Amino acid sequence: MKNKLKEMLLRGEKPIGTFCGLNSPTAIECLGRTGLDFVIIDCEHSPAEAETAMELIRAAELSNLTPLCRVRDLSRSAVLKLLDVGARGLIVPNIHSVEEVQQIIDYAKFAPIGQRGFCPTRKDGWGFDTERTTAETMAVMNEATLLLPQCETKEALENIEAITAMEGVDGIFIGPFDLSISMGLPGQFDHPTMQAAFARIRKACRESGKFCFLFTGSPAGVADGFATGYDAMVMGIDTLLLISGVKSQVEAAKKAMEK
Repeated sequence: MKNKLKEMLLRGEKPIGTFCGLNSPTAIECLGRTGLDFVIIDCEHSPAEAETAMELIRAAELSNLTPLCRVRDLSRSAVLKLLDVGARGLIVPNIHSVEEVQQIIDYAKFAPIGQRGFCPTRKDGWGFDTERTTAETMAVMNEATLLLPQCETKEALENIEAITAMEGVDGIFIGPFDLSISMGLPGQFDHPTMQAAFARIRKACRESGKFCFLFTGSPAGVADGFATGYDAMVMGIDTLLLISGVKSQVEAAKKAMEK
């Protein structure tokens, strides 16, 4: 199993992705023709479960997009099923403690790093896509699977240095909205306290050699994020991109009609 997104990150490139809320394989195929590098299938804020995620992952693979998934909760089955159907990485929301992160590592990474359950599944062609031994397959999957806890609570921020230092954590995904709400500054991303929080997360990632992802809602935010030092940027949600894209076209049509 290859992870094109991780390869891009290791080369110091600037990958851009978006969230999938439409839960449509056709929408994923369309996104694959836009220049995006990866897509995040959202099993937290959308109705998608593992069966739907599998179809979306397949569409992403066929469209040259790296499929990541955001898990619905911290349960073993929520983590394991998404990896077994082929997710190249997991974003894990609502983290508060080092102990929770260790639990996620145990669910998502094979021994000796974690305690992930092994079974031939779609991830390895049900065992027919490789001639590797079980131990070799486990090592390859550990290396190819990005595990990205979200820093979106003040408790996660308080423990960020310990979290980023943990073996099995590949990076941090910053959820700026929930983090700002947790810190009593909803949506005030330019507030000095929030800016200091973002800088602290970036520094912890750098010092531990881990990747740092940030969500933004605009193209300008993507450019600013990379200029600030983030490794990957997530721009909006496919639902919002659809609305804004069509809305701009309708407005342009109406404006042209006035001439």
